Amino acid sequence: MIRLWTHLGRPQAGRILVAIALSAAGGILAVVLLGVSGWFLTASAIAGSAGAGLLFNHLYPSATVRGTAMGRIVARYGEQLVGHDATLRISSDLRRALFLATARATAGLRRGSSDELSVVLDDVRHVEAGLLRIALPGIAALAGSLAALGFAAFAGILALLTVALGLGAALALGTGPGLRQQRRADAQQAAIADRLRRDATELVENRIELEALGRFTDHAARWGELAVEAETAGLAARRRGHVIAATTSALGGLTALIAVLAGLADGAGIAILAGMALAVLAAHQGLALFLAALANLPATRIALSRVQTRLEASAVIKDVDPAAAQPVTDILPLRLDGLTVGFEPGHPITEPVSLELQSGAVLEVTGPSGTGKTTLLETLARLREPVSGILLFGGIKAQACRAAAIRQSIGIAPQIPDVLPGDLRETLRLAKPDASDAELMSACQIAGFDVRLEADGTGLDQAVEEGGANFSGGELRRLSLARALLRQPRLVLLDEPFAGLDAAMAGGLAGRLAEWAGKAGSALVVVTHSPDRSRWPGLSYQQIELQPLVGRERTGPAGMPETGGRP
Repeated sequence: MIRLWTHLGRPQAGRILVAIALSAAGGILAVVLLGVSGWFLTASAIAGSAGAGLLFNHLYPSATVRGTAMGRIVARYGEQLVGHDATLRISSDLRRALFLATARATAGLRRGSSDELSVVLDDVRHVEAGLLRIALPGIAALAGSLAALGFAAFAGILALLTVALGLGAALALGTGPGLRQQRRADAQQAAIADRLRRDATELVENRIELEALGRFTDHAARWGELAVEAETAGLAARRRGHVIAATTSALGGLTALIAVLAGLADGAGIAILAGMALAVLAAHQGLALFLAALANLPATRIALSRVQTRLEASAVIKDVDPAAAQPVTDILPLRLDGLTVGFEPGHPITEPVSLELQSGAVLEVTGPSGTGKTTLLETLARLREPVSGILLFGGIKAQACRAAAIRQSIGIAPQIPDVLPGDLRETLRLAKPDASDAELMSACQIAGFDVRLEADGTGLDQAVEEGGANFSGGELRRLSLARALLRQPRLVLLDEPFAGLDAAMAGGLAGRLAEWAGKAGSALVVVTHSPDRSRWPGLSYQQIELQPLVGRERTGPAGMPETGGRP
């Protein structure tokens, strides 16, 4: 946990220290309250039975008891307020860091997996519990144990040794090597619960496909069996925690009894021994709460490991330091010199490509499925690093510029675009938040999405459901294209923009794009299975057909010949 906190830059350090101090104070005051109360009541009774009740000073002990009780309440509530506040603030920073780390480690336009969602949602909650339910109670238990030892010191050396041995035995009961098998069982239970969460997310994500194949019921039944197994394991873990807590409390009673006998042998007073006995019981109660909370430790460790792995994942784009980055004034001309693309460093999936794309030009990319056409677009958008070769934007190597500086001049319309729920105006303005309605309508007209706007009647106010469920695939592609055009990018990357369109609609879309690119001085890179030079009037035209490397010799990272390739 300290490693993770350090990785985040040690946020909320002041609040955490205050929470630790308050937790320790609460543990000490809880023991002191019972210890002083036991001594005070016993001493008062002894004084009263001896006829010296009027001479016994009740003021200071009574004030101590009341002050300690109030201090304990303030410390406990203060710890909860400060500790929860610090934890929630750290969780906010952690979720933001996880989103950024995941985005930087994700190549291309791949959608997030259920495992990544589980890390952001569930694992962060387990990390929160590590501080609130394990660390702070542990500090309170340790501080209370030290206070109990202080009371035992007043009862003599034998009582002190007895209390120390009793506290040590209680701690060993919950953390010692004899519990390794139990800890393994707790770790297995945490792993089952972790798998249960991820499988539930995957079941929801793939519900439509599973129902179409008639397999949803089978998968749901298996998930139900796993849920029963997880709940059974969870009950067993909680039962073990309760047994440890009960045993610790019972051990506290036995320790208090033996310590009293040891104190009597040393000649300690009855009032001191009564206070010590109650202090020992309070200390063991704090230990019992902490040891019961350790049942959450395996789940917290798994969560910490997954979170740390995600945070330390290597970024796909090795971005240059801002101070050393070359300024980008224009990303055109775009030049590829022996460029190869792929999914892994040193493993290209296509033959090298060399070309130069000026403003007012269009490049149509063709080739069989699986030859890296979409991967090429992702590489040009600086969502992947080239496997080999040179990529230049405006005469500057891609690796010498900030990726964000390049992307802000690029518009990309993927085959399967993502949209957020809301309305069309909000969805389009993701690309340009200050765009006017006139600009939005113009972009929709160029993309051919205005047909849907006119047919619906609500225009830009019409709703966009979760995942764009109320739009067809073709409408979503045209909506994505309108969004890509909205901020007037210098380079537009289009992945199968004509898919599902008849010849007339495809020709009309291409004509409007050609007119827009000619006026804006922008360049187009279009992935298509049906290249056609005639549909791009007024634009300088190029076409390349990507060739796969499968079955051919290629050069690996070390310059040694390799064969085969990733399809």
